[in-house]
Amino acid sequence: MMIFVVLPCLDILDVFKLLVGFGVSVFFLTQWLVDFKCFLHYTKVEDVHLADACKVTTFAQIVPLHSRKMAGSMTEEIYFEFQKQRFIYSHEKGTCYKLPYPTKETFGYYLSSNGYDNDTQIQNVVDKWGHNVIEYPHTTFRELMKEHCMEPFFLFEVFCNGLCCLGGPEFINSGLFGFFVLFLTKPLAVISQRKTLSDIRRARADSRVLMVYRNEKWTRVAGTDLVPGDIVSIGRFFRQDTETEESIPANMLILEGSLIVSESTLTDESVPQFKVSIKDRRP
Repeated sequence: MMIFVVLPCLDILDVFKLLVGFGVSVFFLTQWLVDFKCFLHYTKVEDVHLADACKVTTFAQIVPLHSRKMAGSMTEEIYFEFQKQRFIYSHEKGTCYKLPYPTKETFGYYLSSNGYDNDTQIQNVVDKWGHNVIEYPHTTFRELMKEHCMEPFFLFEVFCNGLCCLGGPEFINSGLFGFFVLFLTKPLAVISQRKTLSDIRRARADSRVLMVYRNEKWTRVAGTDLVPGDIVSIGRFFRQDTETEESIPANMLILEGSLIVSESTLTDESVPQFKVSIKDRRP
């Protein structure tokens, strides 16, 4: 018994269309599916020191790995940054953990703190946590437009409008109108997004000078140079002869005294809150 398989006759143009379609499909799959991109562009290694990127499984994103030598230590710290947070690799557990901040200590620990005694401690803290700033990249209109055009729903809309244009004279007007609306709304959305990012960049930490207790004395320090563990004098910072509201450029725990704080920019609560210190509370 003989089985004959009939293959369609393909000319050069058909082969070219297939290759272009395959290439476009692979390109978009690498943009949409992180696992597919890892399969094509990355190789899994057992030693973390040989890796240059890692996949965040929770959000399905690929981020670059960084390494640095810690001051006063011979070990190398491997970390990656994701959503403005730093995650450090633990050699003992073989996993990454979020960079901890001194926010869960006892009240007695905070009340007994005297700030930083020397410049070496301050430099080590800056190397660990960085400065009191959040840098937002300056994304161009072209980059944002490319990101929007790569979205699956946008390409689906383009595909549907293209089918309308190919459906005949009675559908071509609907397809062209769909293309017009689609390519009109996308640039407007990009412009709105750029404006929002610009407003966020302007709302960065204040660089005004504050009085900070360092090296056993009160020192003038810019708000962008604050680090976790600093002791700040709010009374020396504010002008006592004015009723103008002043912004505090960091989250702070009141060690002594009290004040009225407006948290409307954070919680949309219009009523100012009265804040008291932890001095009279138990550790």
